[in-house]
Amino acid sequence: MRNFILILILITTLLSFSLIKTGNKKLIAHWTSEKDLYDLKINDTLIFTKTKYSDKLYKWGGALAGINLGADNNFSEFNNVLCSDETSPVRYEDEKWNLNNDTITISSSERKMDWKVIHINNKKFIIVVLTTNSR
Repeated sequence: MRNFILILILITTLLSFSLIKTGNKKLIAHWTSEKDLYDLKINDTLIFTKTKYSDKLYKWGGALAGINLGADNNFSEFNNVLCSDETSPVRYEDEKWNLNNDTITISSSERKMDWKVIHINNKKFIIVVLTTNSR
C-alpha cells in the first residue's frame, strides 16, 4: 500500500510538472464536449476533444457544446443553437481564462469557475470542476 501511494504521488507530481512546462500552449484551441456545460456542478468531469471551429459546428446535428481557449486569454463557451442562423452559439461574451499550475480560472461579470486539468494531449483535454459561481 505504501508503494502504491508513493507511485501515485510521483505520477501526480510528474503530470503537474509536464503541464507547467507546456503552459498555455497545449490549451489554446477550440474544444468540443458531448456534455452540455450549462448546468455544471462541482466535481463534474468534462472530456473535451480538439476540433477545428466552423460556422456550422454548433448547428443541428453538430457538436453539443464546446469551449475556445484563446491565445489572448479570451474564453468562449459554445452551445448548440439547433438550426438557428440568427442565434449566437456563444453563451457569454466577456470571459477570460488563466492557467495557474494545473487550475484554469474562468471569470467574467456573469460568473467565475475553476477547473482542475486532469489530462491534456494534442487531441483530448479532461478537467474536473472545482468551483462554479454565478454572480
